[in-house]
Amino acid sequence: MAFRNILLSAIIVGICTGLLYGLFQHFQISTIIYAAEVYEVSEETAAPHPHSDTTTHHEHSTEAWGPEDGAERIGYTIGADIAVAIAFALFMISLMALHNLKANKPQITPMTGAAWGVASMIVFFVAPAMFGLHPEVPGTEAATLENRQGWWSLCVALTAAGIAVLYYAPAKLKLGGVVLAAVPHLMGAPMPEHHGFANTDPVAIEALTQLTSQFYLLTTVGMAIFFVVLGTLSGLAVQRFVKLDN
Repeated sequence: MAFRNILLSAIIVGICTGLLYGLFQHFQISTIIYAAEVYEVSEETAAPHPHSDTTTHHEHSTEAWGPEDGAERIGYTIGADIAVAIAFALFMISLMALHNLKANKPQITPMTGAAWGVASMIVFFVAPAMFGLHPEVPGTEAATLENRQGWWSLCVALTAAGIAVLYYAPAKLKLGGVVLAAVPHLMGAPMPEHHGFANTDPVAIEALTQLTSQFYLLTTVGMAIFFVVLGTLSGLAVQRFVKLDN
């Protein structure tokens, strides 16, 4: 019964959160992405292929599939937002239920759920993005994907562990939480060899610089909406529908 309630609650919370964030993303963030894509430099432009047109045509024909611009792209984007939100909600509601069962702390409410949402934003966005890997518009030079993924995962894991230690551990061990959260930043995030944009046209650089600032701000707002709504609704679900027996 408890597992069913957790699963159903996660689906409902995820749909509500993902849809709200998806609409914000469509009207605020995606417009910036579309504008930046205009200035992207294609691989063929950046490094012309020495072979014949037949080879070039073959390369184009084997490109990875992507949704068409318009309704298809919007639908897939919002669908992905909802799927991610459901996964986050399942994880958060499960942890909240475990907290209510095991922790010697106040029981979860929508208000404390919002605080969990803020903590989640720190873990998944603020720590890795604001202090290391900033949100990037299309066309931005970036470090190797594998290196960024590895550092991001390490940063998220240690930040989450650090916050957990700060909240749950005895006072004499709380400094360890600060140390854990600081480790990835002492190591430093992977950076590209050359900072800037692939398109070196001055007009493109100026436009992409402005778009980057807007993207950074609106992505932060979007993440705040996502995690605070997710935490609040998850707290409400745990308070009303999820009860675990000792």
